[in-house]
Amino acid sequence: MASPITSIPAAEQQHMLFLFLPLESKASTEVAKSIASLNAEIKGNADLRAATGVHFFMIYHLEDGKKPQPELPVTSFQTMPGKDLLVVQSIYDADFAPYIESFVTNPIIAIGLNGIVNAMDETGIMDPNDPTSAAFIKNNGGVAANPDGFNCLLMRYNFGDPTLPAMAKIPLPSKAKYVFSGTFPGLTVGKILQNYTDAETLWPATPVDIHFEPSTPPPAC
Repeated sequence: MASPITSIPAAEQQHMLFLFLPLESKASTEVAKSIASLNAEIKGNADLRAATGVHFFMIYHLEDGKKPQPELPVTSFQTMPGKDLLVVQSIYDADFAPYIESFVTNPIIAIGLNGIVNAMDETGIMDPNDPTSAAFIKNNGGVAANPDGFNCLLMRYNFGDPTLPAMAKIPLPSKAKYVFSGTFPGLTVGKILQNYTDAETLWPATPVDIHFEPSTPPPAC
């Protein structure tokens, strides 16, 4: 008889990545190509879903000086003067280093990551000779040749706490900097593929076109 889960190893915990990356101004074309390359490879013929452990991701590119649309009545995402902003959010399984390693060790994915690093602008933020800077990584073999430096680069712009797991029951009081709740802690992407009936048929590694019926927006205010 099954019992409630009361302990989850680090390899099965869910964590949040929430990046705010400074880009060169008007870098939308280069970044769009890199993102398309990443998306195509991650969801291509080789099934990397269990290895990467990505439950979902969101990418948002905000151009220099522009405001997010629709514009909100409060300050939200904003660019640094003279720079674009790339916002990346994902929920992933396991610790931060092996999560990122699953990307940089894939040559095709590394090309897409290099494209994003190449478009970054850390002027006024980092010394370009620092091994963790985008400029250094760009000029010294890219992300695959500098995995530790790339980890540090990402963590510099990561609002997410890689040690804070998604919890079904939030402990109070909590010293965590944000509340991060998960409906099914410990249910990794790998477990879903292994144990959900016909998972690989219903959701093949190479996605098929899906018709999404229109959602209903709330009444106009």
